[in-house]
Amino acid sequence: MTLTKNNAAISIVGMALVLSFGLVNAASALTASCAGVPTSSNITWTASSAGGIAPIAYLWGNGSTSSAQTVAYAPGTYSMTIQAIDASSTVASSTCSATINAPVVPSIALFIAAPSTITVGQSSILSWSVGNASSTSINNGVGVISSTSVTVTPTVTTTYTLSAVNPQGTTTANATVTVNPVATTTPPTTGVMAQIQLLLAQINALKAQIAQLVSGQVGGGFGTGTTTPPVIVPPGLSCGSIGRDIRRGDYGDDIKDLQKFLAKHPDIYPEGVVNGFYGPLTMQAVKRWQKQNGVESTGLFGPLTRATWKQHCNNDDSHGVASSTPPMSSSTISNWINQTIFNGKKDDRKNGKSHGHEDN
Repeated sequence: MTLTKNNAAISIVGMALVLSFGLVNAASALTASCAGVPTSSNITWTASSAGGIAPIAYLWGNGSTSSAQTVAYAPGTYSMTIQAIDASSTVASSTCSATINAPVVPSIALFIAAPSTITVGQSSILSWSVGNASSTSINNGVGVISSTSVTVTPTVTTTYTLSAVNPQGTTTANATVTVNPVATTTPPTTGVMAQIQLLLAQINALKAQIAQLVSGQVGGGFGTGTTTPPVIVPPGLSCGSIGRDIRRGDYGDDIKDLQKFLAKHPDIYPEGVVNGFYGPLTMQAVKRWQKQNGVESTGLFGPLTRATWKQHCNNDDSHGVASSTPPMSSSTISNWINQTIFNGKKDDRKNGKSHGHEDN
């Protein structure tokens, strides 16, 4: 009788243990997870698990059995599978992915000298706009630069090279300042010629100020400023001037006509930059205009876009003009000053008037 009671007690304890292990297993199901952390040339894969019965073993899709591994890759997106196996041979699996981005070299959107031609003793302003650069520098004694413009005073014609650098490479662009010698003959400094010399000195001072103002419209650089080229708008708009396909990076007067037309639409081209360069601002404006006029929005100014543009341009299909008076370049203002002052002086002398002048 005693043995029977003992056997019954053992059976009850065994059943309790089985039930207990069953509940533990049900509440602690094994799960596996992984993560990939990329650098420029490799990915570090890390495995983890939860639940299950220790110890936990890992098996990666490439055969590795460690909990973490680093694998070298070329740029691209990669996936890796991980399996976790516990002491009861239960298997859980998971898949993770990571992407290594392709390297990006620096870009130079703009590098100009204003004015590009000077006389010995005068100065020119170098201005630029760069992207994806960790450092920028200019040769011929300028050195490393952190701003978006610098004043130079070369004594001979000089070509400056702008270098934009990052770990992926170097991009360069050139700008030349032509230096003319000072005239060797000295004109008379009395009477009318003395007044002309005084006016020329005033005009040169105005030109220098204008060059500063024009250069001040230029922004850009890696992590500083903006990327807006100078707005130099020649008068007139020719609707039939574009007879070629235009892509990003192109230059030309026909691009100025396109920019002037787009600038009439502030909702399409709010920047209103007119400089003859088909850069990212103009390309985005063309995409908006293409979309608005039922042309595939690619940014390429091809035959279909050209035909549609000519039709709207001839019909003056504008949604409002951004400004009734376009901005003027330094050469335009200088020509106006020369024509106004010198022609006015010449007419005054012909008519026997005094050398003063009335306000216009």
